[in-house]
Amino acid sequence: MNRATAHVDLGAIRHNIQTLEALAPQSQFMLAVKSNAYGHGLHEVVRTALDAGVTSFGVLESTAGLELRSSGVDVPLFAWMHGRDTDFAAAAEARIDLGVQTFWQLEAIAASGAGVVPRVHLKIDTGLHRGGADQPRWTEFVTEALRLQALGKVEVVAAWSHLSDTSHSADLESTALFRSAVEEARSLGAQFELLHLGASAAVIDLPEAHFDLVRVGIAAYGISPFGDRSAADLGLRPAMQLRAPVLDARHGLASIAVGFGDGIQSDPDGGAFVLVDGHVAPVVEVGVDETVVALPSGAGQVAAGSECIVFGDGTHGEATAEQWAVWGETVGDEIVTGLTKRVLRDFAAA
Repeated sequence: MNRATAHVDLGAIRHNIQTLEALAPQSQFMLAVKSNAYGHGLHEVVRTALDAGVTSFGVLESTAGLELRSSGVDVPLFAWMHGRDTDFAAAAEARIDLGVQTFWQLEAIAASGAGVVPRVHLKIDTGLHRGGADQPRWTEFVTEALRLQALGKVEVVAAWSHLSDTSHSADLESTALFRSAVEEARSLGAQFELLHLGASAAVIDLPEAHFDLVRVGIAAYGISPFGDRSAADLGLRPAMQLRAPVLDARHGLASIAVGFGDGIQSDPDGGAFVLVDGHVAPVVEVGVDETVVALPSGAGQVAAGSECIVFGDGTHGEATAEQWAVWGETVGDEIVTGLTKRVLRDFAAA
């Protein structure tokens, strides 16, 4: 191993899926696999999830959905991040459901010329302000979608939104707003097959937001969606361990083959550490290709080729991705998803 390698425990992902499914037993379970399954490997994670009984996937962009279809994945797929160059016809013909957040998206999907009627999920903004029709325009948005449906241009199959997860009370208010918007849409003639609102945090803490389907992302990979509870607190297992070899060790310092060119972040407060041959080694400096760490006095056998664990599940005394997120003043999602393509991936079977 000459460079950093991300070891992905597919068994941990299976465990997390089963743990989270049990919290929303009345809802369908959609696994979010955006950004290469949060850096864990799209195809490997999807195969594991299918074996675990997952029946649908959120792919963010339709291109990832098309990739899954070409590999033989035949379960429902949902894509909701669209640009002006999105091939809506190809997505619809591949039976990828499309989340619709704006009027231009609705009109572009209707005008795509797809050989099948595109299935759309209408989004209302319930407070996160990450797309969706706001309350004053919701009636107009639904009315236009139903007009296009009557013309055979789209099929309105669902209503959905995102929660802000800023507080329990705010999410309850957003859930109530969502319910009200759904009732208004139904009064206009909408007949929704699915309602979906809750993601990882809501699956765990807000049963009021489970509805017909829950969309689970980062929690399935063993990273807590909360700032006050770790994955271990939630009964989840981190699925990724990042390792890198020592390149050189002398004068009480070691350089390891991982840097911010691989996605590792600097620590502004100076508390970050890695585990080198079982020894806690504080991070001195993060460079593009290498990270320099200080070796403790008992680490005399560390040499080029020694193993370093940058983060993992914590069972060996190493930091977790959640801890790196604290050091980097970000979220655990960014730590695992931010690993670049030059980090090798290998997989332990589920």
